[in-house]
Amino acid sequence: MQISIEVAGGCKRIIKAEVPADHVTEKLAEGFRDINRQVQFPGFRKGKAPKHMLEKRFGREVSDDVRQTLAEEVVTKAREEHALKILGNVEMVEAADLKSNAPARFVLEAEVYPEFELPEYKGLELQRPTPKAEEHEIHAVMRSDQVQQGELKPVEGGASKGQFLRAAVNVKVGEELILNRRSGMLEVGQAWVAGLQPAGAAEALVGKKAGDKLELKATLPADFPRVDFQGKEAVIEIEVHEVLKYEGPDLEEVAKKRGMESLDAWKEDIRAKLLSDKEAELDRVIEERALQTVAEKTSMELPERFSRRKAAELVQQQAYRMYQAGTPEEDVRDFLNANKDKGVDEVKGMLKRAFVMDAIAKKERLVVTEDEVKREVARLAAQVGRDVDEVFTQLNQDGTLNGMREELKTGKVLKLLRQKAKYV
Repeated sequence: MQISIEVAGGCKRIIKAEVPADHVTEKLAEGFRDINRQVQFPGFRKGKAPKHMLEKRFGREVSDDVRQTLAEEVVTKAREEHALKILGNVEMVEAADLKSNAPARFVLEAEVYPEFELPEYKGLELQRPTPKAEEHEIHAVMRSDQVQQGELKPVEGGASKGQFLRAAVNVKVGEELILNRRSGMLEVGQAWVAGLQPAGAAEALVGKKAGDKLELKATLPADFPRVDFQGKEAVIEIEVHEVLKYEGPDLEEVAKKRGMESLDAWKEDIRAKLLSDKEAELDRVIEERALQTVAEKTSMELPERFSRRKAAELVQQQAYRMYQAGTPEEDVRDFLNANKDKGVDEVKGMLKRAFVMDAIAKKERLVVTEDEVKREVARLAAQVGRDVDEVFTQLNQDGTLNGMREELKTGKVLKLLRQKAKYV
């Protein structure tokens, strides 16, 4: 079998092959023998039909099957002889009708893994700010625990300070929605809304009643997780569903129920837990920043067909993250349906990062084992309170099991980048 490879630009490769006549003849004969064993013509025993009858009735079917088999052999040979790292499916561009005692010529089009040089990814110089637990965050945790110990009762008319609003809350930066909470709790009289500090927020919710809508504006802080949004103006959209008042034990009583010596001791306990959570979140932010830095330093051409498929996998990976975060199944399905045709241009940056991560994982020999997958499924099942086999089946059906594997591998790469970074 003679094979030649032509570079057709970027990651595209043209595979040209000529299969010897004797091999074509052999494969066609095998195809007709298989058909002969399976069918029976009137007046003939099974397996004894004349060749001309088989060719007349099944010639096209056998020829198509053999053509596909030979094309697969060509691809296998091309991988072996030319070390092609083929991505996705190979397309058949040209292939003439097959004839016994005649060679077969194929022209196939494939995409290969992009060739690029990995820049230095260890020892990246990154900043790591010191996280703080703000007083309003501590207050929010305390009030949340307090509400669980008591009861919230509906109130007619406008809200007063110290009462609560059950409301839908959206936060937008331009046209991009960065928070969508269908039913959240807002304390009236607090200066903070959805983790932001809008101007006049302490008074803005006073007097609001069910059905009221309002917008507040806030500047995103300098340490906002998304670097491209830091310092930008956000719009907080609020639609009030219900006004509620709290009845139950006061904060000091709740502190004692939680085994704390005093209100101050409870505050310090909450502060420590918040700081731990913020350290973990800061780790994630730094990991993403490190990966982005490496990707920006990497030059590569992306394979178009494979990019489209990878785009779909990245959507599945995001769906798995939503499962992890406790997002309702209906919302995850809506997300998958809304993004199934997401354009490649929208995820070019993500694709580039994915190839960089794959390259680092291979270089560092970072792999995801089936035991790790099973442990992650069990952890997720425990988190959502469902049977392990049921969760595994659902993830497999949704296609998000592959997303889980990618996420676990991603976690290993990101952790390596963070641990090897230099902090300035």
